[in-house]
Amino acid sequence: MTQRSPEEYFRQHDFGSEAATGGGGEFTAAERAFMQKYLGVEEGDILRRIGIDPARAGAAGVAAGLEDEAETLEARLRREPVLQMVGFFLGAQEFAVPTEAVQEVIKFSTPTRLPAAPSFVAGIVNLRGRVTPLVRLRELLGVYEGGGENAADAGGIGGEDKFIIVCRRRGLQMGMMIERVHTMYRVPQQDIDWAIEAHLGISVDFVSGLLKADERLVSIVSVDKILDCVLKR
Repeated sequence: MTQRSPEEYFRQHDFGSEAATGGGGEFTAAERAFMQKYLGVEEGDILRRIGIDPARAGAAGVAAGLEDEAETLEARLRREPVLQMVGFFLGAQEFAVPTEAVQEVIKFSTPTRLPAAPSFVAGIVNLRGRVTPLVRLRELLGVYEGGGENAADAGGIGGEDKFIIVCRRRGLQMGMMIERVHTMYRVPQQDIDWAIEAHLGISVDFVSGLLKADERLVSIVSVDKILDCVLKR
C-alpha cells in the first residue's frame, strides 16, 4: 500500500472542471425527491435563500450526467485490483472513502437548516448550483466527543468538523462533514476486508469494509448507504 498527501492527489486531479459539468441546469430526480421530503411547502423560500432558482429548467444533458447508477459503488470496488481512498479523521478515529465517489474536498461552510430534516442532516448549501445536503458523519457513525449525547450537542452545527468531502452519487450531490483529511491511500484489493461485522464496534450500517493500513484497520464509509439513509429516512 502506498500513500500520497491529499494536496498531491487533488493537485493532480482537476475536480473543479468535473464538478462544473453538474452545475446548474434542471433538478435531478434525486434532488427533487430530497426537496419534497425535507423542504416541503418552504421549498421556494429555502432555495431562493441559498441562491437557487426554484423554477429553473436547464439543458437535458446536464441532469443526465447525474442520474442513477444501476450498480452500487461497493460492487464495482470489489472488482478493482487497486483502490484509491481518502483517509480522514473524526476525533481520534480514522475513516476512508473511495475517491471514485469523491468530487472534491472543501472547507466547512455553514448550511441553511431544514426544520423537517433528521438531526444527522445539518442542512443544505448551494455548491455550483446543486442542492447539496450536508451530513453529520459523527452522528451516523456514533463518533461523539465533548460529552454531548449527540452530534448536534458537540459544538453546534459543525462541532469540530472543519472540512466537507463532497460526493456525487445516483443523482444527488452530498457533503460529508469531517474534522480533517489525513492522507491518500492506494490499496491492493487483498488489503481490504469486506467481511466487516466481526471486526467493528461502531455501527456497520454505513461502513462497507476495512482497509488494512500498517497495523491499523480503517473503516471504509459507504457513500451509497448514507445516500439511501438521506433519501429514505
